[in-house]
Amino acid sequence: RVQDLHTDNMLESRICRLVSAVSIRVRCQSTANSPSPQTNEAEKETTGLHKIQTKYTNPFSLFKEWYQDNKVPNKVVSNALTFSTSNRSGKLSSRTLILRRLDEDGFVIMTDGRSRKCKDLEENPYASMVFLWLNMTDGVLLSRQVRAEGPVNQLTPKDMEELYEVEPLFCKIRAHICHQGRPVDWQQHKENHDKVHRLWEEGQYNLDRPDHVVAYKLVPEGIEFYEANGLTIGDRLLYQKQGKEWEVTRIAA
Repeated sequence: RVQDLHTDNMLESRICRLVSAVSIRVRCQSTANSPSPQTNEAEKETTGLHKIQTKYTNPFSLFKEWYQDNKVPNKVVSNALTFSTSNRSGKLSSRTLILRRLDEDGFVIMTDGRSRKCKDLEENPYASMVFLWLNMTDGVLLSRQVRAEGPVNQLTPKDMEELYEVEPLFCKIRAHICHQGRPVDWQQHKENHDKVHRLWEEGQYNLDRPDHVVAYKLVPEGIEFYEANGLTIGDRLLYQKQGKEWEVTRIAA
């Protein structure tokens, strides 16, 4: 074992000498290719302390403003969010969903009621969601994140019907041919999809909402906003529900 340690030490010493030699070579090349002092000064790293500017005492007003800001550069998918749940044992799971509707008191999603997330919500009807928006404006990165946490309630059948009615075709077909989370044979799955699509086009298949398509609303007890502009230290605002009012606190990033 002593011999092994000696061999390990020799190997480690050789690696250190090699790394040192490479580092010296890189530093020499960097010095040789370094720009003038004036250029160095212009390219110095910067820093700063960002501040979220808002007049809103209601977090949903600020969310709507940021959400609309993000819809301009991201016309395809501006409503994606990460939705996290846990079962009664505390085992967590997360997935990306689409915000189907924004109400005055919460965020609405729709999913397959046979999925893992729904099983989690049956055991622990509490969840969190995160929106992340990264946009470049004139070469400057604007980073925004919104995090909401709170109880989750299933919507009424009437509300679910209204949401499902405006779903695109592929979502409705998915609801009829997919049992979320179950193994599938791709070729058989494709044949099933094409058959349903063809029958629907011929008016022989009804794409009404199946019972397993359900919608939930997360009613937040707290909503946190994060924002940073360029190479700055970000700022955070935490809105917490106190009765019918919201209390806002600035917290460190």
